[in-house]
Amino acid sequence: MTLQEMRQKKGLTQEQASKILDISSDYLSMLENKIRNPSDKLKKKMAKLYGVSVAEIFLAIELTKR
Repeated sequence: MTLQEMRQKKGLTQEQASKILDISSDYLSMLENKIRNPSDKLKKKMAKLYGVSVAEIFLAIELTKR
């Protein structure tokens, strides 16, 4: 599952998720499109928000690379 799919599964828009994560929606878009990589701290916040493990966030980032 990609980062975008995780966010959508939670029923969140990029704007809503970015506010909760305390990042810009542009930055979240870059993360979802594999233009930028999240810090470890942000990976933990994303995992908590999306209800997944940090390992699943890491795998989602790897999946997006393809």
